[in-house]
Amino acid sequence: MDRIETSSSFAQFRGNSRAWLLRRVVFPAGDLVFGQNMMKRLSFLEKAQWLPSEKLHSIRDQSLRELVKVAYDEVPFYRELMDKASVKPADIHKAADLGQLPIVTKPMLRHAFPDRVIRSTGKKVYASRSSGSTGVNFTVLVDHETEGLFQASFLLALEWAGWSMGEPHLQTGMTVKRDFPRRMKDALLNCHYVPAHDLSDSHLDQCLHILERYSLRHLWGYPGSLYYLARRAVECGWNRPMRSIVTWGDTLYSHYRNTIEEAFKTRVVDTYGCSEGMNISAQCGVGSSYHLHTLDVIVEYLDDSGVPVSPCESGNIIVTRLHPGPMPLIRYKVGDVGIAGETRMCACGRGYDVMQSIQGRETDIVLTPSGNRLIVHFFTGVLEHFEEIDSFQVIQENLDSIVLRIVPAGEFSIATRRRIVDALKEKGADLNIELELVQEMPLPPSGKRRFIISHLARPHDAHFPTLEM
Repeated sequence: MDRIETSSSFAQFRGNSRAWLLRRVVFPAGDLVFGQNMMKRLSFLEKAQWLPSEKLHSIRDQSLRELVKVAYDEVPFYRELMDKASVKPADIHKAADLGQLPIVTKPMLRHAFPDRVIRSTGKKVYASRSSGSTGVNFTVLVDHETEGLFQASFLLALEWAGWSMGEPHLQTGMTVKRDFPRRMKDALLNCHYVPAHDLSDSHLDQCLHILERYSLRHLWGYPGSLYYLARRAVECGWNRPMRSIVTWGDTLYSHYRNTIEEAFKTRVVDTYGCSEGMNISAQCGVGSSYHLHTLDVIVEYLDDSGVPVSPCESGNIIVTRLHPGPMPLIRYKVGDVGIAGETRMCACGRGYDVMQSIQGRETDIVLTPSGNRLIVHFFTGVLEHFEEIDSFQVIQENLDSIVLRIVPAGEFSIATRRRIVDALKEKGADLNIELELVQEMPLPPSGKRRFIISHLARPHDAHFPTLEM
């Protein structure tokens, strides 16, 4: 017993020392070099989350006023929109005033990109391309400061889940080729990064082995990948409890959550954000609602006519990012649907506003003859790198093949077709891939375009309901 207690105490001391070094030395030094202010922002958020909601709203509205003025003065796109609507920056005092401004969509921003939608921040900018869960390629410009603010709110959400900086964890993801900054991040944060595109039993067994070998107690990644890992763990009788499970990037179905929590004996904390440089909301582990990152974003829930819906109704999610960055996003329609939370505070005591649920990221899963399972981000992780693609959709009628519908962004050659097929197969799409070029994606009767349409019967999942979007 004495030996066990001594070993545990040493591990705790080593973990605390690593956290202290990261928080007080390593990351502050990185912030100075890159101009991110991530740690300063995180320290602020850790205290601000406990402020009364009235105080948080006051800080939020001040940021909103500054954002609108910057956008009007420095970004032609927003100045033209506001002039056309006869709105001046002085007219926007608080979140409730945003309804005076037009809603901004991805096609509008894409048409104006880059000259009319960007501003100079005096910092180095870089492009972030993503097709998200909609299959439509979209590019935003971000800088290190915007990235630092984004990372700070994400680290805060990880703390809500029960993780402390520097604690070792397993993360599933699509960026398999880790560049130098990502390798540094992995090393500093003690991250064991594994591909999410390979969900074969042999790969899942390797993931379980990593969890076992390194005594990892934190597991993060896409819901689909963690669901199949959990199911494999149950099949193998693997039953080590985790301390935190964090999901992001896709819909967390109720049967996903139940299976993951059953396998790893801890509660799943789901997060919601988008690659446009926004963490929108996250669960805190108390109750089932999501905390909005009140000091980073303002969220509206509108019907198809642009009218706010009641708290109990689903509405189109419209987001205003409170940090302008190189490319401000004001009243931006992200393409998802959600339900607003009630005005009461969460039982955890945080003053952040709440969101009841996110409903807009429904996907199917493509099965392959080898037993692999391809989730939505398998396709977006590959196809977002092809500028020739405007949007795409995957249809699976049988186990051996898929049809990949593509709306071209311009010239589309035979060589491009070959590169796309080769890239998908190289990543694990071991089936026949037929490319079909279309002028536009057909819209189903529901009005919600689905990213993957699968008509396969799934014997393992047959008892779970299929949610149509």
